[in-house]
Amino acid sequence: MFEPIRNRLRRWHLRNITRRQLSLLDDRLLADIGTKRSGIADFVATQTDEGA
Repeated sequence: MFEPIRNRLRRWHLRNITRRQLSLLDDRLLADIGTKRSGIADFVATQTDEGA
């Protein structure tokens, strides 16, 4: 019964952790993975939508 809620909460938490970790990287490392500082949120959303 609570499994879907738990899964959504877990995915939300992982996205937030990922955003925080990416924001700590410098611009050169972000460019190496194919994003810019202003595109971190979009990058995280794209990666989680693809299941990466």
